[in-house]
Amino acid sequence: METVNGIERLPEHLRGGAASLGKFDGMHLGHSQILAQLKEHAERRGVPSVVLTFDPPPTVLLRSPPVQPLCTLERKIELLRDFNPDALVIIPTTPDFLRQSAETFFFETVVEKLRATVVVEGENFSFGHERSGNATAMLCFGKQVGIDIDLVESVRIDEKIISSSEIRRRLLAGDIRGANAMLTKPYRLSGDVIHGEHRGRTLGFPTANLGDVQTLIPKPGIYATSVQGEDGEYLAATHIGANPTFGETAMKIESFLLDFDGNLYGKTLHIDFLDHLRDVVRFENVDQLRRQMEHDVRQVRATRFGL
Repeated sequence: METVNGIERLPEHLRGGAASLGKFDGMHLGHSQILAQLKEHAERRGVPSVVLTFDPPPTVLLRSPPVQPLCTLERKIELLRDFNPDALVIIPTTPDFLRQSAETFFFETVVEKLRATVVVEGENFSFGHERSGNATAMLCFGKQVGIDIDLVESVRIDEKIISSSEIRRRLLAGDIRGANAMLTKPYRLSGDVIHGEHRGRTLGFPTANLGDVQTLIPKPGIYATSVQGEDGEYLAATHIGANPTFGETAMKIESFLLDFDGNLYGKTLHIDFLDHLRDVVRFENVDQLRRQMEHDVRQVRATRFGL
C-alpha cells in the first residue's frame, strides 16, 4: 500500500481507478465490507484501488467539544494496510476543505483529481459542507459523468448497524466485548509511559502510566488487556480512572504488565482491550485493595485461555 499525503501528489498510475472515501475511524466490519468490494471492482476492471481518508477526522474540527477519534492516523494506516489497497491518500482537513459543497467535493476531488471510474461507499455515506451530500446525491453525480457508484449495505450485529458512533457508545459504557465484536482488531489506546505516584510498586503491582493519549478513552474501570511495546507483548490489568482508595480524583490510565520486569519510562506502549473486569471502587484499606488486585490478575491470566 502506497501512502500519499495530499491528493495533488497522487502518482498518475494510481488515478483512474476504484475509490472509496471516508473517515474509516476505528476500522470496523462495515469498513471491511467496503474495502472488500473496492478490491473486487479494482481487480475486475484492472485498475488501482485507492482509499481516501481525512486527517484529522472532520468531527475533531466541526464539533465542540471535539469527538475523540477511535484510532490515531498511524493505527488507521496499519489497519488499512491489512486490506492491501494500492494506495491510501491522506487529505488534510482544513476549514476551507470542510466548507466545500457536496457537488464541489465530488467534481473537484473524485472526478478531476482522482478520475475515478467507480466509487464504493457505505449506504449511509455523507459528504460535503454540513453533510449535505448523501448516497442519492452521489448516485446522481456519478450518473452525470459516467462514474459507477456502488453502495454497500450496512453490516449489523444483533440488529444494530455497525458504525463508529455505536462503537464509541459501547466503549463509553465499558462494553469492550461488544465494541470489539464490531472492530476488525481489538480496541487500542497508545501513548508514552510517564511518571505516576509510584504507589503500585509499594503494593506489589508496579504499573506503567500512559500519557498523551489522543483517542477515545473507555469508561473508567479495570480491564484485561494486552500491552505491546519494544520489549514484547504482555497480558496486563489496566486501570482507567481515579484512585478513590487514596482520595485521588485525577483520571489515569495505568497497566500492570504480567511477568514483566523492566523500565518503561518514556517508551511508547499500545494497549489492546480484551474485556471489562469490574468498575473502579473505593476500598476500606490497602489490604482489601491488594487482595482485589490479586484477583484481577488471576482474571487476566484466565483471559489467555478464554476461561
